[in-house]
Amino acid sequence: MRPQAATFLRRNFFAFSCSLIILVLAGGGWWLWHDISTQEEKLHVRTLQGEIELETIAMRPLLREALNQTRAAVSRIESNLAVETNLADNLSYFYQLEEKTRVRIRGLNQLSTSGPAEGDRAVYKPIPYTMEVSGTYAQVMDFLQSLESGPRLVKIRSFSFRRADLSSGNVLLQLDLVVLGQP
Repeated sequence: MRPQAATFLRRNFFAFSCSLIILVLAGGGWWLWHDISTQEEKLHVRTLQGEIELETIAMRPLLREALNQTRAAVSRIESNLAVETNLADNLSYFYQLEEKTRVRIRGLNQLSTSGPAEGDRAVYKPIPYTMEVSGTYAQVMDFLQSLESGPRLVKIRSFSFRRADLSSGNVLLQLDLVVLGQP
């Protein structure tokens, strides 16, 4: 039976080769047809990525301007950071606000802070203060507004607001606040 198969293949080599090629191509066609949905999904993802890149390239001037504005804001923040060891400068900031708003600072204390933990790489350090301010309602509110919108970053942790005495129109504001400083 073997010699018959060998002679059959020799006589019909071209037909056998064509049949084999057809089978291989049919298998490849089936594999491509079966994998087309995966390829379409990959094409869709790549198309979306390309569109996003085009939008980014088109927005490059806006992104550069936003980056410059961010750098300017960070520079402005860092130039206005308090230095914990510079007590005179820190307290004079509050006394300048006192002059500007015509309130009276009755008590101002810079509290001590604990140092950063070992291995802590803090960028900023909170410097705590307590203060008591008196004046008319308008003056005290102006002081508070100046404190909140001034160049130094201030976080008010707690406050107490009350009338100083009934005869005068003065109010008393007690603040517990934190000023952002350099580590």
